Amino acid sequence: MYTEPKIPQRTIQGFLERFNLLQKTDAIAKMHQRKWGKADRARELVQEETINNLTLEQADELYRCLPVSQRGRPLFLSNPIKDIREGLWFLLWEQLMYEMRVYEFLDQGGWLKGGDLSLVAALLCIKDPDLYGLINTNTEKGLKALGMYPTFEKNESQAGRFQKVQETLFYLFRLSGLRDLRETDDFLEALAKGMLSPAQTS
Repeated sequence: MYTEPKIPQRTIQGFLERFNLLQKTDAIAKMHQRKWGKADRARELVQEETINNLTLEQADELYRCLPVSQRGRPLFLSNPIKDIREGLWFLLWEQLMYEMRVYEFLDQGGWLKGGDLSLVAALLCIKDPDLYGLINTNTEKGLKALGMYPTFEKNESQAGRFQKVQETLFYLFRLSGLRDLRETDDFLEALAKGMLSPAQTS
């Protein structure tokens, strides 16, 4: 279930208008390039045939192309390549609802070392940017600024947290009229970094 905004719609509209103005400057272009500049190559590497035959070198390249912190890359690459192939295929290509795939991947003992919430979100976003968004510190800060960050149960599963955030991101994407969930993430990052305050965009 998505979380509706707890601030007036006109306030959200003001943020969006300032974001649209900022998109005409280098600030958003540089942010977008930093995160998504290698997205096309990452999308090639997550295709089913490639995943089934993935080499360790390709796994390394894939991780480097993802819009995630690279601190977790050595741990991720310490997994046997067979496990990396099987884990990524299950997450991205198994014919199950995404909630079940994420639950099995994250909550059932963990398929891969270093396979956390942000990595799962980034992989799914690269494959389907119209359906899934990133989950990271900027996502949390941006949603909190809109009064939209979900409330979690005390012992909520990682998959449950993932689902609540994704449904809220999708709701924001549809509400805002942004192009996809990558642009929605750019909006949230700009908001989280204080780039959309009137003083910053005037």
